Amino acid sequence: MTLLYRSFLLIFFIIMAFSLQAQENGAASAPGIITGNILDEKQKAVGDATVELQFLADTLTKKTTISDKNGNFTLSNIAFGWYRLRVTYVGLQPLIIDSLHFRTERFDFNMNDLLMKQGGKDQLDEVVIYAEKPLIQSKDGNITFNAGESALSAGATASELLKSVPLVANDPDGKVVVRGKEPKILIDDKPVDLNAQQLQDFLESMPGSMIERIEVMTNPPPQYANEQGGVINIITRKGKVGASARVTVTAGTNGERNVSGNLNYRKKGLAINLNLNAGANRVNGYGYSNRENIYKDSSNYFNSTNSYRNRNTRPGARLSIDYDIDRYNIVNVLLLFNHNDFRNRSENEYTNLNRNEEIYKLSNRYVETEGQNVNPAMNLTYTHRGKKPGETLRLIAGANYSYNQNDRTFFQQFLKPDRSPTGIDSTQQQLNDSWNHGYSLRINYDKLLDNKTTSISAGVATVTDVSHVVLNTQYMKKPENEYVKSDLLSNDFGFNQAVHSGRLSMKQVITEQMSVTAGITAEVTDIQFDLKDKSQVKNDYTTWLPFANFNKRWEEVLNLSIAYRKTIRRPGIAQLNPSIDYGDPNNLRYGNPELAPTTAHNFDLVLGRNGDNYYTNLGVGYNIVQSIFSQIRNLQPDGKTETTWQNIDDRHEYEVSTWSGYTVSKQFRMNFSASYTYNKYSLYDKTKNKYRDGGTFTTSFNTNYSPKDVWNFNGNFTLNRFANPQGTVRSNIRMNLALQHKMFNKRLVLTLNAIDPIFQQKYTSYTFGPNYNIESFSNARTRSYRLTVSYAFTNLAGGNKKKPLPGKATQAVQKKKGI
Repeated sequence: MTLLYRSFLLIFFIIMAFSLQAQENGAASAPGIITGNILDEKQKAVGDATVELQFLADTLTKKTTISDKNGNFTLSNIAFGWYRLRVTYVGLQPLIIDSLHFRTERFDFNMNDLLMKQGGKDQLDEVVIYAEKPLIQSKDGNITFNAGESALSAGATASELLKSVPLVANDPDGKVVVRGKEPKILIDDKPVDLNAQQLQDFLESMPGSMIERIEVMTNPPPQYANEQGGVINIITRKGKVGASARVTVTAGTNGERNVSGNLNYRKKGLAINLNLNAGANRVNGYGYSNRENIYKDSSNYFNSTNSYRNRNTRPGARLSIDYDIDRYNIVNVLLLFNHNDFRNRSENEYTNLNRNEEIYKLSNRYVETEGQNVNPAMNLTYTHRGKKPGETLRLIAGANYSYNQNDRTFFQQFLKPDRSPTGIDSTQQQLNDSWNHGYSLRINYDKLLDNKTTSISAGVATVTDVSHVVLNTQYMKKPENEYVKSDLLSNDFGFNQAVHSGRLSMKQVITEQMSVTAGITAEVTDIQFDLKDKSQVKNDYTTWLPFANFNKRWEEVLNLSIAYRKTIRRPGIAQLNPSIDYGDPNNLRYGNPELAPTTAHNFDLVLGRNGDNYYTNLGVGYNIVQSIFSQIRNLQPDGKTETTWQNIDDRHEYEVSTWSGYTVSKQFRMNFSASYTYNKYSLYDKTKNKYRDGGTFTTSFNTNYSPKDVWNFNGNFTLNRFANPQGTVRSNIRMNLALQHKMFNKRLVLTLNAIDPIFQQKYTSYTFGPNYNIESFSNARTRSYRLTVSYAFTNLAGGNKKKPLPGKATQAVQKKKGI
């Protein structure tokens, strides 16, 4: 480890040396530079446009150039100060970008996709006041995390990057939650129709470097108004006009190895984005579980310890093609592929003790797991914009397929209390293969009526999911040493789920600062299980989901949102699968195909305030959750426990959350978020099942410090505690620190991450049943120091570079000093 630390220190000092040299060179001459590209309303590059940069303190001092055939332009050697950028082209409306501030902390500006509208010289100039993009923005109760501005995105996956977003956390099962509830995941405004395993593989394989921003919609649009956890929309980078590429390589001390390449091509109405990536990681950890079994006349104990090592290799690919047929019609084709190859190993010790805490049963169990998940998917989107503003028709069709293989071998050796072998052992295998395919079709229509204050939104959707699961369990027969199938622990079943929905809503703008929206969604769900004994389990139900919200603004300072929505949470195959998981013989796990969905009435109020250097939001909520399905553990007469999913009684939830940001200076910003939900169960559940009222608490703190434009420091700190009907799960502080330096006109980017440098990831859980208590602990060795090197290749198409136009104005700024 000493050698690794020395290597990182050497790299750090090399970066510092480059920075100091660049600073000294910049002090001797004007270091400022501005680049950009110009498009018209048809997304066609505007070549030969005149680009003029004017110094506001002396309007006679200016720099001028013309754009190349790809619409690109560059102006360099710009002295510090405030500037105005003016772009003109014959037949197009002039565009002005005002208030560009070149300074030591920010002397490099990249103006992507400057849009020039149709018009002429007689029209007034379109003036845009330039506002530098912060790391985190908040508007109308929604959050935007600008991943492109964060050093944390380099070398990270989408799954890791989501942990840095305010209000977003991972529950103990690894699922993404917003304020404790599962959100709908969108990629570039399109829903991701994947099951839980497919979604996890996708987020783990998606490089963070290809993400432009992440939007968290706590008050989602009508299309997703009935999602219980709101919406997370991941927007990917689109690239400039012309051809460009980026290559990223990452290595970490915890076994992380990642390489990704991104190729972008844009010209006229065509945009192509290709991403190829491959990654590998290793996670080691250990834990324990102590259980007390309570009987009428006595008690005993069951304790276990474990250690594990998990290895994953994840190659992936993503191809996105956007084509503008004309100004009214757009087509997008998206192809996805990700693969996860895993090799896991664990060692477990099980100890049974009597009421005097004397060992009466002892065994060791070794588990070897290997398998793979293969997940291709495709998506086709057609968008038609009406000739009148506010009219849009969108069709989204998707298909996905997955194959999952999970083969586990168990070897258990029984020991005497002194840990000497008894001579008895057993070997079992569970071979699990599953095939899944799904289809979806969504049609959305939005229209602004002629009165300009009323708009309607309507849509229909159908989503189908089909799975076939085969589980073969076998044990080794001795002395023949042959595997024999166990019919009791084997399974072969089919699963079909289809959800059909229709939606209609209306939005009325009362005043410029006030609006109200109301609508309803009708959903029909069909579920069918074809079990191995030829029996069928069917569950068909119709759900009406109304929603409404009221929004009020007071200028750009205050905003108020009051919302009601009825939401639904459907059980998936992970909760419905009746196959018995033999991973822990002392705690058998299986699903419940008879589960009913959970519905909830959600009432939310969000009040936000924005100032010149801060924003703050406060949200309160009340939820009535009905027919909850939750994972419940029960103690059996033989001393073992069984964990399955059950529908329990209703509960009431009381929520409070806040997300705020403060700009200390243009170099230093801080953001904080916290959410607390208190669950209150019925008297029946608390009396009969010993359920406990409890609170779920999530919090995050982000900081961003940029002393210079080429230096960036980000820190993210999270602390979570989750409540369930039978207890709580809490984690310790998780940390991710990143230092980033940009070189060679920002083409080369070096990033050093320190992940959990002080505390390893730990979870401590407490479970209380009617006749048992459990304390469990797990520790994952997540500490890692990660180095990421990224290089951007621009202008691969070889566009013509235009030199600044000669003239007295250009020469004046070069001769002028002290500006």
